[in-house]
Amino acid sequence: MILFLSPRKNDSSLAIQSAAESALWRVHRLDNWRVPSEFFGVTDDVTAYGEPLFVAAIADSLNLTLIEPQFSWLSKLPFIYTKRKTQLTTLDLARHHADQIFAKPADDKCFAAGVYDCGAAIVASQLLPDDTPVILSEVVDWTVECRYFILERSVMCWSAYSLNGDLVDDSFVESDSDTTERTEFVQSLLNDVDVGLPPAVVIDVGKIRGRGWAVIEANPVFGSGIYKCDPIKVLPVLARSIVRTDKLSPSDKSWVIQRDDGSSA
Repeated sequence: MILFLSPRKNDSSLAIQSAAESALWRVHRLDNWRVPSEFFGVTDDVTAYGEPLFVAAIADSLNLTLIEPQFSWLSKLPFIYTKRKTQLTTLDLARHHADQIFAKPADDKCFAAGVYDCGAAIVASQLLPDDTPVILSEVVDWTVECRYFILERSVMCWSAYSLNGDLVDDSFVESDSDTTERTEFVQSLLNDVDVGLPPAVVIDVGKIRGRGWAVIEANPVFGSGIYKCDPIKVLPVLARSIVRTDKLSPSDKSWVIQRDDGSSA
């Protein structure tokens, strides 16, 4: 396996690099977003990790396809898993929302995700197209948030990352009841055949005060921080999240997002 890493280093990237080297992957941290010419036409499996635009550039250069959740994934989840109202809309329509709302870009980080007093308060560049996909969500109080790396509907590893809005540290201890409830909730989601899941995906879940455990969002593996997850266990999920275009299976194709004009397919 060949792994390309972004020039930008952070804790997750360094942990992935160390794990991949110990697994005897061929690891290359690039100085820029251009793939060295000697890798053109290689037949080895290739993956990449870093900023989404960096990974997309690598994929374009080597005829690779990214596997990721569709923008509408969260909004299509049954309420039993979201425990709040969610909606996929456009930036133009989001700006007409009259009430307090949580808003985040569905693709990339083109504006800051957060709670806004109304849609008109969304701080986003006027240069962004009106049809930029945006996820709106009812404002709730998350007491704890956890990240899961999922491979073929199985949990490879997980980590708590937020407690009452603050990053968790080594002092974090989960109650036995929360452990049981969280585990049962995640497993019920993975076992539900009516819930479509990419073969490799990151799913964040959390506990909403007064409502219980719920899905926060789903993200592509190749750009997600790993927090305190075991990087060795992240590797197979990362490897499955990028596929040679000529090896895409029919089921893989349903998790490919077309970005010809910057919007969802």
